Amino acid sequence: MYQVYIDKPSYFEPDMAGEFKDLDKAIAFAENEKAGDDDISYTIEETNGTVNSYGEQITRVVKRG
Repeated sequence: MYQVYIDKPSYFEPDMAGEFKDLDKAIAFAENEKAGDDDISYTIEETNGTVNSYGEQITRVVKRG
């Protein structure tokens, strides 16, 4: 599962904009959002459902743009 986070300079922290099963669809969505507004940046994280001892999902950053 891939989660797309969108960040703008005015945001306190990035907002999750979508969750995708396919990496190509996640990248296409993120780049489409960035094309609409040059001020945003995005991060795509991969999750596999595992959690740490605090109950937080363990993620791995796949791409930033």
